[in-house]
Amino acid sequence: MSRRPLSLAARLFLASALLLPLALGLTGWSLERAHRLALDAAAGERLQLQVLALLAQADFDGELTLPLVPLEPRLAQPNSGLYALVTDGGGEPLWLSPSAALLPRPLAALTAGIPALGPGQRHRSQADGLLRHAYQVLWETEAGDAVPLRFIVAESTAPRDADVAAFRRSLWLWLGATTLVLLAVQGLILAWGLRPLGRLAGDIARIEAGEAVRLDGPWPREVRPVTENLQLLLSGEQQRRERMRNTLADLAHSLKTPLAVLRNAEPRDAAYPQLLDEQLERMEQVIGWHLQRAAGGSSRLLQRVRVAPVLERLRATLLKVYADRQLTLEAHCPAEARFRGDERDLMELLGNVLDNACKYAESRVRVTVAGGSGGEGLALTVEDDGAGISPELRDLLLHRGARADTRREGQGIGLAVVLEIVTAQRGELALDDSELGGARVRVRLP
Repeated sequence: MSRRPLSLAARLFLASALLLPLALGLTGWSLERAHRLALDAAAGERLQLQVLALLAQADFDGELTLPLVPLEPRLAQPNSGLYALVTDGGGEPLWLSPSAALLPRPLAALTAGIPALGPGQRHRSQADGLLRHAYQVLWETEAGDAVPLRFIVAESTAPRDADVAAFRRSLWLWLGATTLVLLAVQGLILAWGLRPLGRLAGDIARIEAGEAVRLDGPWPREVRPVTENLQLLLSGEQQRRERMRNTLADLAHSLKTPLAVLRNAEPRDAAYPQLLDEQLERMEQVIGWHLQRAAGGSSRLLQRVRVAPVLERLRATLLKVYADRQLTLEAHCPAEARFRGDERDLMELLGNVLDNACKYAESRVRVTVAGGSGGEGLALTVEDDGAGISPELRDLLLHRGARADTRREGQGIGLAVVLEIVTAQRGELALDDSELGGARVRVRLP
């Protein structure tokens, strides 16, 4: 069983939940360390000032003398946290502040670990909870003797540690609260930032449910390439489905004429076998032509087909289909007229226009062909003496499925197929009134 991957929101929030506390933790550690170093530096400066103050009060003439009441009151107060010691060159104590009286082993606590120092050298260290500052001097007496003395001042680290602990508690409290607030804000930012993806998923779900046909924009720049490509895919799929529906409708429409011929034919007639072969061949050509169009095949525009034979075959077929109407179908076509393209295109074009004319004519249909030789464009005109087409319906009839007369059988796609063929050859199709009293369809091809 495969493990379900985390969502993008879960991944981003998990990364934030891990990295944000880590980053704030490092920040808190750095701030705490900086605060501790600042306190140590301030304590060192204070201890150095205390050493200088002792030097200012001290006097040595055979023995060290210091005032009974030092300038710093804490040196006179037992266990005050500030202690001082003066030793000679051999480390023997010469003076110890009263504040160190209660310290366990005060001499060891104040001097342990301090190395030998030269005159003017200083040393700072921390031991046994004390921050110590030692200063080595060479005291010149009135007799001209140079006596080495070491002044040591120490301060308890307990106040500093308490200050650092209080700072740490306050710091981590605020950093913890900041982490929670930032995680909540990060969750809101993720919800807002990933909302387009949720909207995209909702649009796709509506398309799958048939409630929508396209993705509604606008989309952010990062998502736009995905939505544009997806929209192209959806449009291509819709066009493919539409093309297949149109192809099936066109095929059914094109097969109506040969089927009508076979339906109206008399099987006992001697010419029936030949008629059957002709119509079956016609249906085979129609099916092949529509399959080629569905596959995206292009017409053979370099081929030039004679119009007269095709027109004559269509005339004979339609007279059989509409034999009960006793129509007069006139055809005026010069023998040299040529159609530039596939014969099946010409058959489909003329067949649809003539079939419509025969269907709506009263008794007469006229076909006139002009041009089509010597590089001249081909002009096809089909007229009838029917009721005609009102001007407001002419543009509508060029759309697939539109019909002017719903009382007659038909699918309303004949002129749409003609328009597709004419448009593919960059020609023109026009509807107007005929001199015969009905409609006139004019086709001009380059």
